[in-house]
Amino acid sequence: MFLLDTCAISEGNKPVVDAAFDAWFAARDQNQLFISAISVGEIRYGLDLLPQGKKRTALERWFDETVMIGFASRVVPFELKAALCWGDLRSRYSGAKMLDAQIAATALASGLTLVTRNVKDFPFRDLQVLNPWQR
Repeated sequence: MFLLDTCAISEGNKPVVDAAFDAWFAARDQNQLFISAISVGEIRYGLDLLPQGKKRTALERWFDETVMIGFASRVVPFELKAALCWGDLRSRYSGAKMLDAQIAATALASGLTLVTRNVKDFPFRDLQVLNPWQR
């Protein structure tokens, strides 16, 4: 089972989706794909920074339909086990970005493989990382 990083969630909203990622995603059972509550917050934050207009309206529609409805039963919360894991990761990897460490901790605490294009942002020991963009 897989935890999609924020970049993986957003890939489907691009005008041209990467062919390798698209093939990987299409071959998966959607019930084995999860997203972190942290990623939901990251996306909402980005939307809130956009000025009102057509682009924001279209992205908010995608967010509501794909993220909030499409993944409604597959959002992994940041709970106590993940919080403890995050604290451990931050103490051992002090240079790691806070949100990346929280997403990694969510994957580790839930026993999920993290799917990301940004492998370098997730150097955490014991974290299983998959890059379906890589050819």
